Amino acid sequence: MIATPRFAIEQALRKVPFSMSADHVHQAHEIYYLLAGERYYYINQRVYALQKGDLIWISKHDFHRTSNKGSGSHERILINFDEEFAASSMNVSPSSDQNQLLLPEKSFLLRPSAEEQCELEHLFRQMLDEYHQEHAYRQLYLQSLLLQLLIRIRRIQSATADTIAPERSEKQQRVYSVIAYLHAHYDESLSLDQLAEHFYISSTYLCRIFKQTTGFTLVEYLQDVRVQQARAYLRETSWKVTSIAEKTGFDSIAHFGRVFKHLTGHTPLQYRKKYKKE
Repeated sequence: MIATPRFAIEQALRKVPFSMSADHVHQAHEIYYLLAGERYYYINQRVYALQKGDLIWISKHDFHRTSNKGSGSHERILINFDEEFAASSMNVSPSSDQNQLLLPEKSFLLRPSAEEQCELEHLFRQMLDEYHQEHAYRQLYLQSLLLQLLIRIRRIQSATADTIAPERSEKQQRVYSVIAYLHAHYDESLSLDQLAEHFYISSTYLCRIFKQTTGFTLVEYLQDVRVQQARAYLRETSWKVTSIAEKTGFDSIAHFGRVFKHLTGHTPLQYRKKYKKE
């Protein structure tokens, strides 16, 4: 069976503080545009501070999540699409050089000018209107709008001297060091006191700055790193679940099962079975 090219767009307004409970990854590309408010956007161990009019390109396979910043009220537009959908708009194969040039491999943050924001928002409104209607040639029109959007993003990016860097205050640099340590030592028995001692700071201060920077508690983040690795082992090896639990730092198979299901919605065996079917 040939899969239908995938495209989705949605606009959401949240009037209360909201943070995603865990980071996640897609098999498709994602465009996030902040219409109003402020957000923290976490991508691959770095935190970006978004303001109104900012656009984030999230490349497929990059782990990401958003968390609260400022008053908590915000409005955003989110687009997900696969390479086949983008390629169809140009009548080329998904792996062609022409298609790849329009689809950046690395995630980045753009801060468009006021004029550029107006142009982008006009395209978003057209996409939203078309997406929620059942007009003739709907998919073709959405593909043409996506092509215009991708070209516009690339033009803005090429005209920008430097992409917007992640947050890099002294506090955040310290948190990035902790994050790197967790990714390197997730398979070990780690405690808050051990981490605080290793980085020569108090456990209370470490907890506070980690939560402020990432939106995670230390325990939540470590569990998330371990589950990410466990998912890879379940997909790529035939190891027993008990072995995977041990190799990812969990103290018991029961604890591993509870955390894995909480973060993925599946038991480890269900996840492995689902992945093999796909």
